[in-house]
Amino acid sequence: MQLLRAVDDHKDQTYFLSQLAQPALAHALFPVGGYAKAEVRALAERHRLPTMKRKDSQGICFLGQLDYDAFLRAHLGEAPGEIREHESGALIGEHKGLWFHTIGQRKGLGPHLHNAHAARGPWHVTRKEIGSNVLYASRDYTSADKPRDTFSVGGLNWVSGAPPETLLRSGDEVKLQVKVRHGAAIHDAAVALATTTPGGGGGARVRLADRDKGLAPGQFAAFYDGEVCLGSGVITDEGL
Repeated sequence: MQLLRAVDDHKDQTYFLSQLAQPALAHALFPVGGYAKAEVRALAERHRLPTMKRKDSQGICFLGQLDYDAFLRAHLGEAPGEIREHESGALIGEHKGLWFHTIGQRKGLGPHLHNAHAARGPWHVTRKEIGSNVLYASRDYTSADKPRDTFSVGGLNWVSGAPPETLLRSGDEVKLQVKVRHGAAIHDAAVALATTTPGGGGGARVRLADRDKGLAPGQFAAFYDGEVCLGSGVITDEGL
């Protein structure tokens, strides 16, 4: 079974589905994948479905109106720790738990920084050190002098159960397309399999045709050959 991109680029869900494999896809159907969102709305109105006027869900839709941080706090509690500057190691604030933050995050970090540093932003989260419970942040995360076009991925999952033959046959790079976040944006890229990459499940090295300032370790990179989603892996370095 192949996993294909949806007709509506903005609503395509293959980035989230790219870790599925044959046992799951063999029993899955995505009946609205061939429709644009406007067409789905029109069908819902024609059949008078209860959801026909409902707004598009954003974020973690199953939480409803519940605040995301409140959800995490209720289930995981708090574990305060230091926030340090990525470049210098200087103490710049205190967080309430690493699980409240994601790599690349900007919004919501300011209130956790000491006053002298909050005003020097914007700050972005660059790393979470689990063992020492330290959060690292930088003011230069998106600096134009950083290439942000090459990165490694680990823990590869191939939808078909094996890497594409073009990658296996070639000892060099193969031209594919890559998404590094959900949405319509997709990069042309050169991909080569790696013999050893952190994360297990095999790895690859990815070189984007253009810069992406939002590369973040821990996020998925999903691979495509035209309309076919081949699979994905986890970004294991910052591409700096």
